Amino acid sequence: MNNLQTSLNEFYTLIRVYLGVVVTITLVVCILQIVAMWRIFTKAGEKGWKSLIPIYNMFIYYKVSGISPWFLVLAFGLSILSVIENKVVIATTLIGTFIIVIYQNHSLAKSFGKGFGYTLGLLFLNTIFLLILGLGSAQYVGKKEN
Repeated sequence: MNNLQTSLNEFYTLIRVYLGVVVTITLVVCILQIVAMWRIFTKAGEKGWKSLIPIYNMFIYYKVSGISPWFLVLAFGLSILSVIENKVVIATTLIGTFIIVIYQNHSLAKSFGKGFGYTLGLLFLNTIFLLILGLGSAQYVGKKEN
């Protein structure tokens, strides 16, 4: 019985350490995201504090990207529709949301004079590429056609 108790204590300790590491990494990424968004907003002529307010910051993020914030409303609507337990509806909402995310990231990249390669970076390594935009030498040029 003593071995079992020792094993359980070791298991619980491992779980606590794992959760501590996950929470710490998550907090660091969140702080880096906030710093990056603050700087991106500032470069775009918006007030940095707007990056701190949930949902509102996404409207400003879309505005900085040069696209209508109504796309954000559409994305939220698609997310709500995804709770319908129909495979066609779920697939359609996922595809629609994915298209909106790609469009928004590409528009953000273009707003800073970057190309499609940067869009891929924003899609797959978002925090890193946002930090590069915010803290790097990239200048906000606004909405560009094409």
